[in-house]
Order: sequence, then structure tokens, then C-alpha cells
Amino acid sequence: MPLPPPGEEQPKSKMGLSQKIALNSTAQAGRQIFVAAAGIISVGVATRYLPVDEYGAVLAALVLVGLFGFATDFGIAAMTVRAMARDPDNEVPISSSAFWVWVAFNVPAALAVLLVAQLAYPGADNEVTRTSVLIMMTIFPLSPFAGVAGVRAVAEQKVWLTSLTSMVARAISLAAVIAAAAFDLGAAGITAAFATGYIFEQGLVIVAMRPKIEFRVGLHRARIWSLVVAAVPLGLVMMINGLYFRLDAFLLSLLGTQKDLAVYGVAYKGFEALLVLPEFVMVTLLPVLAKLEFDHDRYRELVQKAFTAMTILVVPIFGFAVFGREAMVALAGPKFAGGGLVLSLIMCAVAFSCVQGVFGNALVTQGKQKVMLRVSLSVLAANAAINLAAIPLFGDTGAAAALLATEVLQLALTLQVYSRLAPIPHLHHVGKLFLALAALLVVVAVCLLLPNAFLSIGVGVILGSIVYIAVLRAFKVLPRYMSEPVEMMLRSVRRRRAA
Repeated sequence: MPLPPPGEEQPKSKMGLSQKIALNSTAQAGRQIFVAAAGIISVGVATRYLPVDEYGAVLAALVLVGLFGFATDFGIAAMTVRAMARDPDNEVPISSSAFWVWVAFNVPAALAVLLVAQLAYPGADNEVTRTSVLIMMTIFPLSPFAGVAGVRAVAEQKVWLTSLTSMVARAISLAAVIAAAAFDLGAAGITAAFATGYIFEQGLVIVAMRPKIEFRVGLHRARIWSLVVAAVPLGLVMMINGLYFRLDAFLLSLLGTQKDLAVYGVAYKGFEALLVLPEFVMVTLLPVLAKLEFDHDRYRELVQKAFTAMTILVVPIFGFAVFGREAMVALAGPKFAGGGLVLSLIMCAVAFSCVQGVFGNALVTQGKQKVMLRVSLSVLAANAAINLAAIPLFGDTGAAAALLATEVLQLALTLQVYSRLAPIPHLHHVGKLFLALAALLVVVAVCLLLPNAFLSIGVGVILGSIVYIAVLRAFKVLPRYMSEPVEMMLRSVRRRRAA
């Protein structure tokens, strides 16, 4: 395309939906790769520095705080995004209402964490855990402000900006973990380093988005109440999911050993790192889907594309799960090699969870929170029952098996609900996906011949992923709507640089 004459202003171009999805998804992917890498290094430093039991004690505190982490959202974010999408002229009143709802849920959650810490972890043996809980409480005060900032980023489709601030914060946290180990600051220092990442992540997104909040509650009482009514059903789902995702580790801290919890915690890092994959695909689609109905052709088309994209993303997870033992050694050292099966089971669980996330998010955009609440209650009950039976017998392996079983159950129940409202998307090119997966497995197996465990797994993941994508492209299985927006964005960047 010819460039305009010097001094003549270039026409401004507006990104379309595909380009916005590509930009936000690419930024989130980059963020998650960076966060996963930083998390892996942080875990490696912490597990090699602290004794296994002390690391388990710190992890118990992180699990407890995370158990009540639902209060930093409680469905408020999703409902606020939906409200902004449908009423963009009232952004400030909606944001202000959301802020006060966040405050109302954060305060009792913080008090509950302190109370449970005293009751669940009494005595001198649990002093490290209680101290770590107090340190982690520093992440609560900024949560309402950061929540409003994050909502504004989603509504304005600027998730790339929050991804950038998150990467900066995690880099600071990683530096703090390394410093804590280098200066021998003990378990408290490691916990403070973890908390640093969360605090900087909240602070930076607030500075980046500068949310507009009116602090007079009386101005927005009606909106506050309507937001509470809309958010509570989804918040209950998130609370149950929060319990579900942390209950196994919490029960391990009570019914198992600190070593069991330490092994499970290292393996669970893989679950946490990959659990955000549905957001990569869905975050930019949420405001669009919220404006459509189940019977709209465009709605079904977008969900089909999201499902296809998610399937392509999760297939490699099953492949990498085969190498659980090698990955555990690379993550935390030889003393964690026995947790290989735990990691393999958890990796399979996260793959099913990612697929479920597509349909769960789609149902939420249509106001089906109450239906999802019933699904979540059923899954939580099943998870608790299996964990209570499996942990005393099999420890960390029992907890991982319980997670996998209930993830499969949750996907099945969610699909049953979705099928009553809209057709379930089709799974395409199954045979070719398996061929691409086989190529990935061969590449990773060859890379494991390298002498260093961390290097072999790192190279295997990178080369295996490249080969997987190359095979999909060779078979023409990779959809254009996944590759073309990224290619368009890259071409646009090159043109602007050339100008």
C-alpha cells in the first residue's frame, strides 16, 4: 500500500474484532508464558532453599488465602463488564457501584482468613503458616481498586495493558524471591516475596487504567443493589469453584503431611499456569456474546470458533502430561521426583477444565449463573467426598485423582446444561490432531536425552509445540481465524515501522 506524501496525515485505522482478539490473546499468552516461567523459577528457588516441610507450611498459608480469594471478585467483574457493555454511557456510576460491592465482600473475607488460620493451624508447629497468612493479608486493601481497573480494561478491550503490568509485577516478585533466598530471610521472606508480586500487580493496573470512582455511596445505592443481585449467583459459583480448586490442598494440609502438600503444590503450579487458557480465547468475546442471544447465528459461530481454538490449545497438555516425572524433577529438583504421577493427573485435569471454561463463560454471558451454581454445587460435593476418601489412603496422588475425576464430571454437567439451550459445537479433524500430538510426543522424548532435566523439558516444550503447530498447518487444520489475525497484526507493525 503506497504511503501518503510527507506532511499528510495518515488515515487512522480501527482494529476489528479479530485483531482485538489477536492482540489481547497474544498479550495474555505472552503474559501467561512469562508468569509460568517466573512461577517455575520461583518455585524452583523456594523448594531448593526451604526444607520440604517449611515450603509446605508456606504453601498452606497461600492455599488458605486463595481459598477466600473469590471475595476479590465474587462475580462482580463479569457482571460489571456486562453492565458496561449494555450501558457504556454510565461507566463511572457502574464502576463506582462495583467498587463499593467489592469493599463489602473483601472485608468479611479478610476477617474469615484470619479466623480460619487461628482455628485450623493452632500451636507452635503451625507458627510458620500463621505468620505467612499475616504477611499475605497485605494483598487485600488494593483489591477493590484493582478490580475496577481490571473491569475497565476488559470493557475497553485493553487486556493487553493489564497483561503488561502483570509481567512487570511478576518480574519484581521473582527478583524478591531470589533475594529472599540469597539473604537467607527464611520462610517469612519467601512469603513476603510472593505477596510483593500480587501487590505490585494490583498497583500497576490501577496506575495504568486510572479508574474513575465516586466515593459517595448514596449516589449509587440502586445500582449497587442491582449489581449485588446480579453478581451473587455468579459469586456463589465462583466461591464454590474457589473452594473446589483449593479444597484438595486445604484438606491435604489437614489430613495429609506437609510433604504431601509440598509435592501437590509444586504439581498444582501446572494447573494454575494453564487454567487461564479459556480467558485467552473468551475475554475479548465476552462483551460481544453478552449482546447476542443463544439462538443467534453469530453467537453459535463464535462459540464454535472458541471451542475449536480451545481444543487445539489443550491437546498438547495431554501430551506433556506423559512426562510428569521428568517435569517434576525439572521444577523442584530430584527430591520431588516421586510426584510425577501427581503432575500427570493434574495436567489432564486442567485440559478438561479449559474446555469446560468455554461453555461456562458462554453461559454466564447469557445470565445463566443460577444454573451454573447448581452444577458447581454438585461438583464441589463430589470433590469433597472423593478427597475425604482418597487423601487418607493415597495422599497427594489421591487428591490429584479426585481433581481429575471431578473436572471430567464438571465438563459433562456443563455440556448437558449448554445442550438444552444451544447446539454443542462439533470437534473437527480428530485424526489429524492425534497425528500432531504424536509428533509432539516424539520430539519431547528425544529432547529428554539431554543431560540436564530443566534444559531437556524446556527445549522439549518449545520444540514440541513448534512441531505440533507445524503439523497442524501442514494438514491445514489450524483455522485461519486463529492464525490470520496474528499475521495481520504483525504485518501492521512492520508497515508502521517502515513508515
